[in-house]
Amino acid sequence: MGRSLLLFIFALIALTVALEARLYPRKGLAAGRQRKHKYQDEGEAFVVLVAGSNGWYNYRHQADVAHAYHTLRNHGIPEENIITMMYDDVANNQLNPYKGKLFNRPHGKDLYKGLKIDYKGSSVTPENFLNVLKGNASAIDGGNGRVLETNENDRVFVYFTDHGAVGMISFPDGILTVKQLNDALVWMHKNKKYAQLAFYLEACESGSMFENVLRNDMDIYAISAANGHESSWGTFCENDMNLPCLGDLFSVNWMTDSDGEDLKTETLEFQYELVKKETNLSHVMQFGDKEIAKEAVALFQGDKEDREYIEDFGLSASKSVNWPARDIELNHLISQHRKSNDVTLSNKLEYKINLVKETRRAIKKSVHMIVEKLFEGESEDLISRVLTQTRPVLDLRCHHIAVHIFKKYCINFNDYEYAMKYVKVINNFCFYRGIDEIILALPDICMDVDIDGEVTRRMEKEYL
Repeated sequence: MGRSLLLFIFALIALTVALEARLYPRKGLAAGRQRKHKYQDEGEAFVVLVAGSNGWYNYRHQADVAHAYHTLRNHGIPEENIITMMYDDVANNQLNPYKGKLFNRPHGKDLYKGLKIDYKGSSVTPENFLNVLKGNASAIDGGNGRVLETNENDRVFVYFTDHGAVGMISFPDGILTVKQLNDALVWMHKNKKYAQLAFYLEACESGSMFENVLRNDMDIYAISAANGHESSWGTFCENDMNLPCLGDLFSVNWMTDSDGEDLKTETLEFQYELVKKETNLSHVMQFGDKEIAKEAVALFQGDKEDREYIEDFGLSASKSVNWPARDIELNHLISQHRKSNDVTLSNKLEYKINLVKETRRAIKKSVHMIVEKLFEGESEDLISRVLTQTRPVLDLRCHHIAVHIFKKYCINFNDYEYAMKYVKVINNFCFYRGIDEIILALPDICMDVDIDGEVTRRMEKEYL
């Protein structure tokens, strides 16, 4: 009887520990880490950091990556294990009142100091990014040529921040589709380029890069800043430093957490839940192998205990002024115009504001024209659905071809970032039309698209 009671008590204790581990990831980690993978002590952590934009009003992306670099270095990731891609046109930009410096929160630390960048300027391309991931050094064009040299024992952490759209993320002079990214990840898995891979993605509609696409059997865990049909948000936007938005809400939140925690006692799942709660203006999502979420953040971001804090934690990003990513340039110009007491500067800002608005109007008008011609003879209800519905990417090949055709013949997303808002419409082309019809029709239809001409005519009418 005594032995039975003892066994019952042991079973009850085991059940309690298991429940605590499930409900409280930090507390349960110590027990969970006893179940070490055979490669846990053999492999290393490798990191790829990418800011996929350029231009002054995209300040936040490069500040995000600079912050991430120092966060990971301070947690013990060796410099030689981090590959950084950043256009590097912000810190020394003529508009920067703090020359040679980058900040990710108001009056925080200068994050440009000590930052090592492997790919700058024209070398920040989707092709180089994919070749870095795949370890294909012979195909690299520009930069210092560094690529991931990983094996089946290593963990890889990828952090990417930029503009995005349905099934697409952007580079300074190129785009990367969900098909291209997924193909690369599948290739890495097949060729045993990692033991586990964690991917944090900051972009509008970033969930669409993984939704219904990323398999759960490839040892990849992905977190996106937003779901597949909503904007991500810039943060610290109305700051007293006369700078554009200093960071992105999701990005600042995960890095603030990592800066302040012992990452050996925090799981990816706990970080996801915390950041999901703090990122209160979009829906942070998780995809892929959820078992990896039970791993310690330290395995991907470093486990050093004796470290410096990157920032003070006085002002919460979620409680600062936050703007939708696609409205940041316009809102910043409006804010500057409101604060200006200089007549000449006010006039210049007013002109820029109207230019942005007219460009948006011209893009919208052109997209509507394209849809009406492609769906000529169809009902108004169908045309309305094509223009307004947001759906997951179901046909990766069609989507990939269609967005590249649209970029080449209709509207270049790199010239007109706002046009990425309408990639959902292109995705609907694939749903309601076949790729063959799209290939045949779009080049001819788009001969009538002239964004620059349309904007010039409107601005001349306004100002001449």
